[in-house]
Amino acid sequence: MSQTRNNHYVPQWHQNGFIDERDNQLRHLKRRDIQLKDGSTKVVYGKNWFTAAQCFYEKDLYSTFFGSFVNDDIERKLFGPIDDNGADAVKAFLTDDQAQWHHNFQDFFTYLDVQKLRTPKGLDWVKTKYPELNQIQLMTEMQALRTIHCTLWAEGVRELVSAEDSDIKFILSDHPVTIFNYACPPDSELCTYPNDPDIALKGSQTIFPLDKNRCLILTNLEYAKDPNGTNPLEQRTNATRIRQSMVNTINFIAKRKLKQDEVTKINHIIKSRSKDAIAAGKETWLYPEDRLTCKWSELRHVLLPPTEELYKFGGEMYAGYEDGSTYYQDEFGRTSPQNENLKKETDEQKLGRNDYCGCGSGRKYKHCCKDLPEELRTSWSELSVRERNLAFCRAIKEILGLDAGKTWLDIRREITEKQISDIYSFYSFIWPRETDIYSLLPKSDGRFRALYTGALDVRVIGLHALPMASLFSEFLIESPIINPNNVNPEFSPIENPEKYKYQALKDILFMLELEPYIGYGLINLIPDPSNFDLHLMRAMMDMATSRRGAVQSRKDSEAYTKLAIEDFLNSIHMIPRDVKIRSLVSDFGMPENLAVQSIDTLDANAEASPLTMLQPIEPGDGGQLMQFSMSPNYEMSLFTAQVTGSVIVTDSESRWLEYQAAQHRQAGVASYPWNDIYGKLVRVPMDYYMLEHYVKNQQHFTTYRSILELADKLVLKDERNPKQLDNLSDLIDRLNNKLGEIDTDEEAEFVNGDCKILVPDGGIHDNNVQRLLVRSGCLKYDDKVRSIYYVNLKA
Repeated sequence: MSQTRNNHYVPQWHQNGFIDERDNQLRHLKRRDIQLKDGSTKVVYGKNWFTAAQCFYEKDLYSTFFGSFVNDDIERKLFGPIDDNGADAVKAFLTDDQAQWHHNFQDFFTYLDVQKLRTPKGLDWVKTKYPELNQIQLMTEMQALRTIHCTLWAEGVRELVSAEDSDIKFILSDHPVTIFNYACPPDSELCTYPNDPDIALKGSQTIFPLDKNRCLILTNLEYAKDPNGTNPLEQRTNATRIRQSMVNTINFIAKRKLKQDEVTKINHIIKSRSKDAIAAGKETWLYPEDRLTCKWSELRHVLLPPTEELYKFGGEMYAGYEDGSTYYQDEFGRTSPQNENLKKETDEQKLGRNDYCGCGSGRKYKHCCKDLPEELRTSWSELSVRERNLAFCRAIKEILGLDAGKTWLDIRREITEKQISDIYSFYSFIWPRETDIYSLLPKSDGRFRALYTGALDVRVIGLHALPMASLFSEFLIESPIINPNNVNPEFSPIENPEKYKYQALKDILFMLELEPYIGYGLINLIPDPSNFDLHLMRAMMDMATSRRGAVQSRKDSEAYTKLAIEDFLNSIHMIPRDVKIRSLVSDFGMPENLAVQSIDTLDANAEASPLTMLQPIEPGDGGQLMQFSMSPNYEMSLFTAQVTGSVIVTDSESRWLEYQAAQHRQAGVASYPWNDIYGKLVRVPMDYYMLEHYVKNQQHFTTYRSILELADKLVLKDERNPKQLDNLSDLIDRLNNKLGEIDTDEEAEFVNGDCKILVPDGGIHDNNVQRLLVRSGCLKYDDKVRSIYYVNLKA
């Protein structure tokens, strides 16, 4: 079988739709940048009449190589069917037959998405989203990303405009799917090659000429309805990229017939956003800039859909099913009505420097958002993560009567199924499925921020996570609370609270113990981002399943098994003694004498142990659902750290080993340019004082914080100046002397722990996680995690 190595990234059948002056040729204009000997660049343009076979192709653009063997499966098996279906779909939309539109709707947008990524510019964009990709990996990732635009496009305002009445026709570029945002001229940062303004930005519009006489324009609904009052650089509502959505497949506006100057403006946009080549049916159409008299921002007017046609888009939809259930969706694809109680309004103009910041962090305005660019702020229009957590704690106290004199001992004896259901209902209320979580999470803003990953259990969270929080400007811990919005009814704590009597005690106590740290801003208890993106959750779980058991730590296994046995014993306290003993022997393989001893110890300390259940399990309850959470997992810890610009702190040996395998390597070798300083940081002060007084300790803790932050800034700036490294190394030597004195003083009031810090050149990254980030609704994130802190059990 002959191989296809000349890969057309603009299909020949599509090019043929732009032919005009000559029967089978297009006038082709290509820009070349020539580097001169003096270091300057000379730009030259080449013009030729080419057939479609001679245009818009590159040798081995999609080919993969195995030694000397060339594989063209991508061209034949992937793009072959997509192009066949795409050709039929484009032909359908060149007609006004709505039945054909409906039949070809999905194939059309699938083709459009692939066309955006398959060009040299599109593939270069894919490369920028990963630290490094070989050709096989590039083709793999391109396939994984080829549907990331479809849903957002389909939910927008869709218009087909005509050039039939114009002497000038639409042109074609080497990157046919063009993105325009009037706030992003070609020389802006968001347009720096190979980038385009993201389609999730409200003011971004997509242009795709179907042939010389018809062009598709896609516009985000919010911008279409209020072009003058909408921030074009703000993310659209519900920007989750990959999800199901219900749209009307025949809603296309197809009434506008453009004049010559209007077609010229669209052609100018197409040419300006091309890589280096365009083609047209006539040579004179190749120079739209010669006829242009307006600024870039004024070009937006020609792309705006007619106001009188917008009634066809938006609104709410309800679909009834035979089983009596109803599906709801609003105009942005959200499947539940919006909770106005989560909204807030803050007039920044009225804030004083010492007032609490409008973002809800609990910090003073002058120390928080005052000098922070708007794009690096968390939302000011919705309740913050902190405000929601504090509201949840207040709800717990009110529902259980803790604010009316009830004690924890009373709760363990008296907690009801209704109370459990009400508590988890409130949690689902403050964290609805369509929460824009990335607007609430901290951004990568240069602050010395850490994300903890490890056992999220009230019994051990104070060993390392909370004391380590003292050393960072902000410390993130993932909430272990299950979100009922993502749970099948049979496993839901709202629908079946009787199964959650023990887990509810753990969750409630966790929140109440952490409430003061949340209130004082010492920790930020964040939800798992995948709770609000079901595709992200499924993809992450598939990745986790595929590597299950790859890294195991005996130390972790023993520690977590101990917690699991405690959970089991705590939950069965009220059942007969002999049944408990038999359960330990049969379920955990425990010797009978040890089982008897464990049960006797549990019974003797039942009231003093805060998690022992003091009410019986009713027959027929079906047992207790208990959750052990070591979170975030490997994938989501890297994901969340990159979204928030955090380093990672862990006390899990398994996690530490996983991160070591993900460190950046050149030719298979990792290098450590900052090891002269981080290699000396082997002991870390544990701020247990903060646990008692809710204030970060000073003394030698202040020095340690400063050293960590200085070192982190060197890594952020990729600074390797030997003098700076030597100066910091000297500071660490003096600090280590102080820590050594504490270690040898048996009466010292402070405690140190063992610490290892992984800071490889190029950071820690994983291509699977990079894919999750690109497919997510987060527009800005770090390309790697810069460092990992591993803290051992305190010495």
